[in-house]
Amino acid sequence: MTETVGSPAELRSLDYRLDSYAGLVRSFRDAGYEFGSFDGGQPAVGEILLRHDVDLSLDRALAMAEREHELGVQSTYCVLLSAPVYDLTRPRNLRLLGRIADLGHELALHFDTHNYWPTAADPAPAVLEAKVADELDVLGRLVGDRPSTVSFHIPPEWALDRAFDSFTSSYAPAFFSEIGYRSDSSQKWRSAEPFGDGLPNRFQLLVHPGLWHADHRPMAEIVGDRRHRCHSHVDGYFDPLG
Repeated sequence: MTETVGSPAELRSLDYRLDSYAGLVRSFRDAGYEFGSFDGGQPAVGEILLRHDVDLSLDRALAMAEREHELGVQSTYCVLLSAPVYDLTRPRNLRLLGRIADLGHELALHFDTHNYWPTAADPAPAVLEAKVADELDVLGRLVGDRPSTVSFHIPPEWALDRAFDSFTSSYAPAFFSEIGYRSDSSQKWRSAEPFGDGLPNRFQLLVHPGLWHADHRPMAEIVGDRRHRCHSHVDGYFDPLG
């Protein structure tokens, strides 16, 4: 089931159910928007770059990818190599990524600068690009095709509105400050108008799949559940060792 949503510009709030998300996507499509790829460069008027940072769950990412496929929509899924909540070396998780790619979506790297530098640090471009290249190489070997697009996880200020020579950053000016940019971060659409400041004629839309479920779940509950699962997994490894 896909929920009916009127004009996105008229939305006062939005619950975080997958049906509501599908309705939102369909409303963009019905309004004449097309969905592009970062590989195509800066979006044209009437185009949306739909991006997903997979911070919590590959299962939720696949569920969202399937709904988008049903609606004829292509998007970009950015995955972490360093996430404690999923391990990309596990065969099951690689199958999930393969299924997302088979549905016509782009796979990209979600790069966590905080694994390498404190938030305030501003590494030399060559140093940063070398670290990103390492992770792109690994992800490419895992999924069979080296991505070219990178999104920064909880991006520090120095990573915003900045282009790089060796990869396409989702926060480069062409995709960030020079066009519209909207995000569902921290489930803020529950109480805030998703497009209260107007609907851009071209923009990047960031949606986090882990926040959207069959029924609405508060973010604290979602994060708490994932935290508990991670703790249980670590305890299950260390407990037999004494």
